[in-house]
Amino acid sequence: MSMSDLALSQTLSNQLSNKMTEVQTLQTQIASGQALNQPSDNPAAVTQVLALSSQASQITSWQANAETASSWLGTANGVANSVIETMSSANTLLLQASNQGAQTPGGYEAIGRQLQGMVTNLLQLANTQYDGHALFAGTAATTTAFDASGNYLGNNDTRTVIIGAGPGSGQSVGLSVPGTAMFGSGASNVFATLTTVANELLTGSPTSGAISSALTALSGNFASAQQASVELGNASQQSSMAGASLTTQLSNVQANSANLKDVNLAQATTQLQLDTTSYQAALWAASQAIPETLMKFVP
Repeated sequence: MSMSDLALSQTLSNQLSNKMTEVQTLQTQIASGQALNQPSDNPAAVTQVLALSSQASQITSWQANAETASSWLGTANGVANSVIETMSSANTLLLQASNQGAQTPGGYEAIGRQLQGMVTNLLQLANTQYDGHALFAGTAATTTAFDASGNYLGNNDTRTVIIGAGPGSGQSVGLSVPGTAMFGSGASNVFATLTTVANELLTGSPTSGAISSALTALSGNFASAQQASVELGNASQQSSMAGASLTTQLSNVQANSANLKDVNLAQATTQLQLDTTSYQAALWAASQAIPETLMKFVP
């Protein structure tokens, strides 16, 4: 066999080997349903898939945080509505009490007892827990936001979670508001406001000045609670919108990853048929071109 025959034989052998590799790769892809079964299949695509996997993991984490935020805020919003409703009822009672010409000592005392009950109810609302945490204690490690006397035991920080990309550590949303934002602080909080006027009413002969002062103080408490409720509503909307956006983002990332990883069965099957036919034709051509080699014995 001449040197030219040897060179031709080597060239044909390499071509046949490459074609066989293509056939085997397609067979593996069709069997597994995956276009990427090993890094060497498509190194660039594997790198992209790894990056998309990392991105999907981050989005999933943000989704979990958004769901957590929605749960916390759902509870907080429910409490805020009850607080505002209770304050509104207290305001109605104080307006009744301010009509001194229509009240009796017994009537004042009855209103005082109702207000005491409202203070108890408000304290229960203020100490609402979620997942073992005092909802309105800020970030303080306490299960009670206010003690029985209405003293605040939390801090003025806000517990937050990250729900998306953004400057610094990312886009965050608050899970609640500090108790002082919802119920007021110190001697001017709603517990002090209602307790003071309730004690005055229980005497049966409250002064008009005491009732007027309570109405003014309660108006401030009511305004604070409404503002806190607005903040909770905005945070709830933010977490809901982020959750919806993250769901879309995750779907897109997963689709892009699938496009890289998943094999197109119809296309791969057609290509396998073409490559198989091409391989068999190449075998026959090689056996005819170089009859002296073992190529002619390859089926």
